[in-house]
Amino acid sequence: MAQDFTECDVILVDEDLNSRQSVKNILHNHGYRKLRTGRTMADIRGFLSKGMPDLLVGSTDIKDGDFIEYVREVRKGKAGNNPFIPIITMVGEPTPELVRRIVESGTDTVIAKPFSTAQVLDRVQDLIDARKKFVIADGYIGPIRRKDGGVPGIDAPNTLKSRANGEVLSFADVENMIHQATSDLKMLKVDVIGIQIAAHVTNLVPLLERGGKVNPAIRTELLALLDITDTSDEKLRGSKYEHVAELCNSLGNVASSIIASRGGEPEPRDVRLLKPLSQAIQACFSGAITDVAQVKAIAAQIGSM
Repeated sequence: MAQDFTECDVILVDEDLNSRQSVKNILHNHGYRKLRTGRTMADIRGFLSKGMPDLLVGSTDIKDGDFIEYVREVRKGKAGNNPFIPIITMVGEPTPELVRRIVESGTDTVIAKPFSTAQVLDRVQDLIDARKKFVIADGYIGPIRRKDGGVPGIDAPNTLKSRANGEVLSFADVENMIHQATSDLKMLKVDVIGIQIAAHVTNLVPLLERGGKVNPAIRTELLALLDITDTSDEKLRGSKYEHVAELCNSLGNVASSIIASRGGEPEPRDVRLLKPLSQAIQACFSGAITDVAQVKAIAAQIGSM
C-alpha cells in the first residue's frame, strides 16, 4: 500500500540553521508537509506540551539545555504527552561516550552530521516500517538495545506509522493507545523480575554446588539477586502478581544468609533452597500459582526442606 506522509506531524529542532533547513527540505521533498521547526529546548518543550506530534527530530548541539536528558524525561512520562513518540537524535561530534549516552536515553535512532538525504529518509522509514519493540530494564525505558537480548518487549504506539498508512486518529484514540501501552510496559517490568531471578539462580547453583567459599563471582550474583528481591514488593504491589512478593522475600533471605555465611562457606540447606524457590516464582508468573494461600503453602513446604 502506498504511504502518504502529508498528515505526519514532525517536530524538527536544531540550533544549527543549515542542519535544520537541510532536514526540513529532505522531508518536505519526500512528501512531509506538517513540519514545525525550532532552535531551542524551550521550543521542543512547547511543541510537545501542546499536542502529540508523530516524530521528534532533535540535536545534541542545542545549547540551552540537554536534549539527551530530555529524551529520558519523555520516555519516563515526565515531559510531553506521549512517552512513545518516535525520536531521532542528531549529533555533530559522535564520541563513544556521547553515543552511549544517546543510546541509553531511549532515543530510537542516531544520525551523525553531516548526513545524506538517503540517511535521513532511511532512518525515518525504518521508524515507520520496522520500529524496535520497547523494553523496560534497569531504569531504562525505550527501544530495545543490543544488550537487551532476550528481554521481552512491547509494540509501542506509533502514530507516525499510522498516519503514513492513512489511518485517521483522534486525540482520544492516541491517548487510549498510550494508556494501553503504558499498562503493558508496567506488566513487562513485573515479568522481568522472574526472568532475572531465574538467570541469576541458574548461574549461582552450579557455582555453589561445587563447594568452597563465597568467591567474588558468587557474591556478585548474590548481590544482583538481592537487588531484585529487595525491590520486588514495590514493583509487584498493585499487580496481579502481588502474591509472589512473599516468595521473593524468602529467596532474598536465603541469598542474604549465603552472603553472611561464616567463613564464607554457605549452609548446604541454603544452597538447596535456591532452585525450588526460583521455580516456585516462575510458576507464579506463568499462572500456575495464583493466590496467597498457595504461596504460603509452597513457602512452608520449601522452608521445611
